[in-house]
Amino acid sequence: MRNIRGLTLLASSALLLSGCNKSTSATADSAATSRTPSSNINEREASAQILAADSAFVRGITTNHVDSMMAYYDPSVVSLGKTAVNGTTDLRKSYEEAVKNPPRDVNFQSGSVRFSDDHSVAWDWGTVSQTVSLNGKPVKTSGTYLNVWKNVGGRWMIVAEISSVTP
Repeated sequence: MRNIRGLTLLASSALLLSGCNKSTSATADSAATSRTPSSNINEREASAQILAADSAFVRGITTNHVDSMMAYYDPSVVSLGKTAVNGTTDLRKSYEEAVKNPPRDVNFQSGSVRFSDDHSVAWDWGTVSQTVSLNGKPVKTSGTYLNVWKNVGGRWMIVAEISSVTP
């Protein structure tokens, strides 16, 4: 997730920009059509759930527990990093490969968690550093990540992620 999260920013930006370019008729009453399906979300509690999921992901990848990592993904997830991965089946395969050589000394710092006005979507971003083994030698890497979360029945699920990691 951290290594793959580099490209989700592009996907998220494209999605957000495409929504901003849609026209609305001059007679549309935007106040009457506003959505508030999740307006009773407590942002502090939701942020804590999202950050706890990030921590659980790190534990999962460093201890080779792919199942625990996959619990946070919506089946329609798009993951962008070195390659584009669409859906949990392909994402699981990607993580099964990743845990064959798991990172060590993983440290991630969350920049923040933000929410859409209707609280149906959230995103968190931050930095990550880790040590990986390349050709039997430890290599320190660092980078950034962005996760896009969707509130599915009161549970936050990742629908898009992007990362950029450099050695």
